[in-house]
Amino acid sequence: MPKKSNAEAAPKSDAHNETSGPQPFKNLISPAVVRKLAELVREAYPDFKHRRFSKRCLEKLDSLELKARAQHIGEMLWEELPSEPETALDIVRRAIESLPTLEEDTSFDTWLFFPLNSLLSAHGTKSWKASMKLIPEVTKRFTAEFGIRVFLNTDHDRILPHLEKWAADPDPNLRRLVSEGTRSRLPWGEQIPAFKKDPSYVLPLLETLRDDPSEYVRRSVANNLNDISKDNPQVTLKIARRWLQDATPQRRRLVKHACRTLIKKGDAECLKLLGYGSPKIAIRHFSVSPESIQLGEKLKLSVELESTQSAEQQLIIDYRFHLVKASGSTAPKVFKGAIATLPGKSKKTVIKYFHLKPISTRRYYTGSNSVDLLINGKNLATVTFHLTVP
Repeated sequence: MPKKSNAEAAPKSDAHNETSGPQPFKNLISPAVVRKLAELVREAYPDFKHRRFSKRCLEKLDSLELKARAQHIGEMLWEELPSEPETALDIVRRAIESLPTLEEDTSFDTWLFFPLNSLLSAHGTKSWKASMKLIPEVTKRFTAEFGIRVFLNTDHDRILPHLEKWAADPDPNLRRLVSEGTRSRLPWGEQIPAFKKDPSYVLPLLETLRDDPSEYVRRSVANNLNDISKDNPQVTLKIARRWLQDATPQRRRLVKHACRTLIKKGDAECLKLLGYGSPKIAIRHFSVSPESIQLGEKLKLSVELESTQSAEQQLIIDYRFHLVKASGSTAPKVFKGAIATLPGKSKKTVIKYFHLKPISTRRYYTGSNSVDLLINGKNLATVTFHLTVP
């Protein structure tokens, strides 16, 4: 997603009201977004039936979630444009070219570009020529990481020259498109099965961007490598080992972020590569309080560590929750804890709070749950607590 979302940049939009508080995430694509898009397209295409377009979009907008709203608006827009794909896509490009880029102004309501990603996904391959002109313009103002994926799945060799060109572009948003758009497992995006099976296509592009001057771009490179680690862990480890040679602090941060899934899994090779060996410590105390909570309350985890060696140790402390599912069984979920330096023969107390509250991506159920204490990937202690869901 872009650097600054509409929720940050435009707090007075339909998605947020100062008196009523935050609204559902889907409201980021609001009636105001539809009206603005209609206005822009009408300026580029005077014959555009803007009132009909707006009415058709708004008739079912309220019943749809965010992604479905984007798809619905994108489809309604396509149906109101000329039937010749190159002409239609060129109209969309001209409609947005007058808008400020992310580098110029982050206050604009950028969520109107999400439907344009949907339009590209559904119809962009009908005119590659026009789409290759539209994608950069969308990227400079929001992101086209979702809209580009259909081209990668259709014919990734055909789009490669464009990716290589964008990787050298002065605009960091276009450079980031190359690393983020080619992620095999992009959240919210269409997966790319070919890259999950064989990521070699992507690797030269990541090599080009690994020392990019923009942290925004480097973070995206790390995200791509992390995706690769889920299907091809040895590829990520091989790259990490090579990139850590004579690495700058910035590149070391990139590699560590790229290895976060392997770290959570306790991959011994990865942890050793990053300087986290087998922990030489004793757990003097590991507790949870309260031992019984209601959904919506906070859980406190407290651990007292004692080093059993004279040398200093670098520790990654994580917590693996085994949460009750609807079936009564449990499923593991690892949450980040802390990164700590433990001097030789010393003690350290680490306290972590977890707020167990309702969220859209996770359901909680009444029952007994457990938490494993993971230090450098090793499970060193376990506590249990009871959660009651009203």
